[in-house]
Amino acid sequence: MMRINLLPPEILERRKAEKRIGWVVVAAIAVALLLAGVWGVGFMSVQGKRDDLAAVQQQVQTTQAQANQLAIFEERAVELEARRGIVTLALGDKINWAKLLDELSLVLPSDVWVSRMALDQINGLQIQGYAVDAPTDTPDAGHKSIAKTLVRLADLEQLYNVWLTNSVKELYEEQDAIQFTITTGVVVPAAEGETP
Repeated sequence: MMRINLLPPEILERRKAEKRIGWVVVAAIAVALLLAGVWGVGFMSVQGKRDDLAAVQQQVQTTQAQANQLAIFEERAVELEARRGIVTLALGDKINWAKLLDELSLVLPSDVWVSRMALDQINGLQIQGYAVDAPTDTPDAGHKSIAKTLVRLADLEQLYNVWLTNSVKELYEEQDAIQFTITTGVVVPAAEGETP
């Protein structure tokens, strides 16, 4: 079958051009819709990133507020450390007499008592006291308590050069006793930063 077109060629061309314009309009609308879709997706992505940024900024502000509240503790810790350093420097080479006297009270034998103590940072420690002396001891055991005292004092870390300077039998409140005098040096702690 054969088709015959009786329209003049310029009308035929115009109709073909009109059909092409329709396709061009449809294609332009499709491109516009595609561009609008891409722009919409991009806009939503940017908006999501802005929301994420706002959330992170809010979190940073909250964390900064908490850090500001805790900053006072850091300042106080620094101040406390500075004070501790001052105290350590001031008391670093002082003898802890309370600790020394407490240790002395723990190591003295039960049959020895101290009547006088002289504490001096320069000359050390002088202890005068009495030990029980029973005249019926055979052999005489009175000096064993004093020897035990000397050994125990020599074991203390804060004392050195423990010497018995005097030991005499005499009466103490009408009882037999041995009066003794012990001298010892006292270790002065090394100041902060020094090696002992």
